[in-house]
Amino acid sequence: MQPFAGRGRLFLLRHGETEWNRARRVMGRRPIPLCVAGRAQLATLAPHLGGLGIEAIWTSPVMRARETAEIVAATLGGLPIREDERLSEVRYGAWEGRSFPELLDDPAYHAFHRDPLRARVPGGGETLLEVRERVFAAAADALAETAGGHPLLVSHGDPLRLLLAACLAIDPEEFRRIRVDNGALSAVDLIGSWSEAKFVNMRPDLCTMLDAEVDGARALRDRAQAPGETK
Repeated sequence: MQPFAGRGRLFLLRHGETEWNRARRVMGRRPIPLCVAGRAQLATLAPHLGGLGIEAIWTSPVMRARETAEIVAATLGGLPIREDERLSEVRYGAWEGRSFPELLDDPAYHAFHRDPLRARVPGGGETLLEVRERVFAAAADALAETAGGHPLLVSHGDPLRLLLAACLAIDPEEFRRIRVDNGALSAVDLIGSWSEAKFVNMRPDLCTMLDAEVDGARALRDRAQAPGETK
């Protein structure tokens, strides 16, 4: 079974890179713009989208996602853009603005990694189960409004991983096994009772993608492997 209602082909794009991505800093909902490298990523990717039949773009209203949608829309001849709050980044509450290494001494951060779906981010954050439900609803509405067409959703890393994990029937606890890089495109077909991933995390620069790591993963691994530390 597919995880939410609708028929059609759904394209999923994570926003381009920002300076905070490079600094491994938690952005959450903060209005951080794309950096030069992020705009270059999208300039390289966008021409490849011309033959995919994308009819409209739904985007997170967060600055970096909106800028991404605008670059793609302009390249594809001025496609309509609709902002949808449900595609926004996770509310990371008290962690926004902090670097991932800085969070390693926060017990709540480790609890979040042990139970990523149900642990609530401190300081007004949300659980990833809540994030998953709102992203599912946004995807279903986009498919319904394009009447089986090909909408493009522009969103953020964890929301897109959660959606892809569900479409692939992967245990939601394991959603972080799916790579979703900045400026990378995925596609899923939905027929009303079945979902099939056509491709996941595609970018023109395949070699560069092999050297990337999920935000926070390297820091947690290094801490777990450090002498005298317990996992």
